[in-house]
Amino acid sequence: MESPVWGRQFAIYLAGVASLCVCSLVQPNSAAQEASSLQSNEAITASSSDGVVIPGPLRSFLRMAGISQKIPPGDVLPLLARNVYLRGYENGAETEFLLLLDRYVRQARELQGLAGANGTIHVVNCNDATSLLQVLGYQLRPGCGQKNAYLTTASPERAFLTIDSGFPLTGLEEALQKGTSFSYAYPSTRVPVLFRESDWISASLWKKKSGNLVDVLIHDPSLARLYSAMAKNDAETGDVLARSPGLKKLLSYSAVFDFYGSQMSIRSGHVIVPGGAAAEPGWKDLVGASPNSPGDFVTHLLAKDNGWMAVYFDALSRVSESQQARLTQPSRLKHLYEAFRSSGTEPGATKGVFPKGSNLLILFTRLDWGPNGEPYVPGNLEVWQEILNQKTDFKVAHD
Repeated sequence: MESPVWGRQFAIYLAGVASLCVCSLVQPNSAAQEASSLQSNEAITASSSDGVVIPGPLRSFLRMAGISQKIPPGDVLPLLARNVYLRGYENGAETEFLLLLDRYVRQARELQGLAGANGTIHVVNCNDATSLLQVLGYQLRPGCGQKNAYLTTASPERAFLTIDSGFPLTGLEEALQKGTSFSYAYPSTRVPVLFRESDWISASLWKKKSGNLVDVLIHDPSLARLYSAMAKNDAETGDVLARSPGLKKLLSYSAVFDFYGSQMSIRSGHVIVPGGAAAEPGWKDLVGASPNSPGDFVTHLLAKDNGWMAVYFDALSRVSESQQARLTQPSRLKHLYEAFRSSGTEPGATKGVFPKGSNLLILFTRLDWGPNGEPYVPGNLEVWQEILNQKTDFKVAHD
């Protein structure tokens, strides 16, 4: 059986070779070179003056959220968001991971209340431990002042969170047995947030919107995916997109942006497109919006053809400048996309857990060019055309 990937790659190849050959090369322009030098892969670290409060010790939160203890504070929320949309939902239902994380956050806030302003949980004696034990899900048996007293489970859900989050339960039990005081530092932690916390909360589709951004990310997988995606962009690009089209509008395209938005770059209110300034008219015609209007251009790009235009843009953004210059020539850019779209692309570019377009990227990366600036074809074009006519059902190959 013929491989759809094989057919699609050669169909696009033939479209670029047979229909789009030009006689001269276009050299990489200065705008493209400048864009390349300006692009940064660092996550945005801009935050509000206070950041977002993580209840309880950060190490416990990271443990419950499945995040490495070694990450810098600026990566906490992006990785939380990533884990929420990747591991938090299955067929639309919350997973055990997410349920435990949500319960832990609520329990941590209760313990934070007991810790008070100084951020320390302090128990003077056994009689003073009642509230703490209730939050932890334990009770003392046979009771205060009794010989050989020990802690036993009162609430399995709370007790599990207590143990799993690393609360020093053994130390508390020993203090109660000996009748001594118990102290445990339980500080909250502020971590940086992209843009403003209020912007994310107002954009969320979660109806309750209680707590802070941590709670909103846990309960809104689309917002969590958008947050994770925008953390991959550089600061200038993210700031522009947060203003226009805005987070609420981008939320509709969170999956497309997550898969194919990391290569987008905006400089001085201008979208840097593959091929640079020479290719801008072609991209404007293809996308239906000008790169000089970043908000309109990005939303049109993400929305067009169920995300497949974004796949095409992303693949071209990843190849070398010399390849971009050739592939985005006016006579090629649109025709290559039409060949790509007519060769059996699936209904949506975000179906599944992996991005699409890997084969397109390989094809664009490995495509060789002859001395005359034309695509290099081993043998000759007629032989390949005959082979494809025999082995593929793709209409573009026959055309």
